[in-house]
Amino acid sequence: MPTILLSRHHVTWINITQPNSEDIHQLAENYPQFHPLNLQDCLTELEFPKLDHHDQYVFLIMQFPFWDARERISRPAEIDIFVASGILVTSHRGELQPLNEFFAKTQGDEAFREQVMAQGASPLLYHLLNELVNYCFPIVKKVHQHLDRVENSMFHAEPRSLLNDMAVLRRDIISLRSILRPQMSVVGALIHGNWPFIHEDLDAYWGDINDHLLQLCSLLDEYSEVVSGLSDTIDTIASHRIDEVVRLLTVVTVLTLPLTLLATIFGMNVVMPLADHPILFYFLISIGAVLTVWLLWYLRNKKWLWSKKAISVAPFAEMAFFDNNQMAVTVDCRLYL
Repeated sequence: MPTILLSRHHVTWINITQPNSEDIHQLAENYPQFHPLNLQDCLTELEFPKLDHHDQYVFLIMQFPFWDARERISRPAEIDIFVASGILVTSHRGELQPLNEFFAKTQGDEAFREQVMAQGASPLLYHLLNELVNYCFPIVKKVHQHLDRVENSMFHAEPRSLLNDMAVLRRDIISLRSILRPQMSVVGALIHGNWPFIHEDLDAYWGDINDHLLQLCSLLDEYSEVVSGLSDTIDTIASHRIDEVVRLLTVVTVLTLPLTLLATIFGMNVVMPLADHPILFYFLISIGAVLTVWLLWYLRNKKWLWSKKAISVAPFAEMAFFDNNQMAVTVDCRLYL
């Protein structure tokens, strides 16, 4: 599969897209210092993120999200990286758009290639990781937008559709958290590592990437809490609507009870008083009507029967975002009888 080599100021970047056994064998021949187990990891899909350090190079496995529009979920895409003195090797499946765009820009823009490759392989690694991490912010922002959309339609749309949207959001947040959180340990290893082929003055830059990852994980944690709160609110609204339906059915059953009782009594196959008299029919209808009116008055007097204005669900939901690290959500639902 495509293997493209870029060189600038004694720095070489080898980018392997959709690697196969032949590509990895060629890489092993060109760089015999690379351990066979690390090379084998390049052919294995979705290895756990890690950093292996050796005397002559560092091997990183990292994962970043890409959006699966069909399933409506963020999925992990792996990138395997070898960093040595003057050498950067990236192996991936071509699923990460920021990586593809960054390599294409480095390949096609002479000034940009001079900027990112002039200082060595490890600064080039920083620029690459910074691009990948920054690309995660629009993905997390999309989660925020979906939360806003669900929150705005919470008291207007059907609970069933809202619950489906919340389930999709919850699944996406869980997926993003599982992808991004392990990357912090890899970047932390870069911060605390001490290798001659990694520039020491990059510690602050690794720390900046780690701060961005921490910020992303904090936002996802807060979004997870918001989803839980909104789900509870949707459940409460759905429960209130079910209660209204059950109450309506109960009232209808009670109101038809007098007529049903009279019809049952006089429908028995026994001799009833005045059974042959024509006034019996009007008498039963009158008794049923009187009992029904009395039940209506009794239920209304006990406030068990409501009118259109007597019952309402008065919701109030407010979401306030103070900054990227703080969020407040308040939801108030009241049922007036």
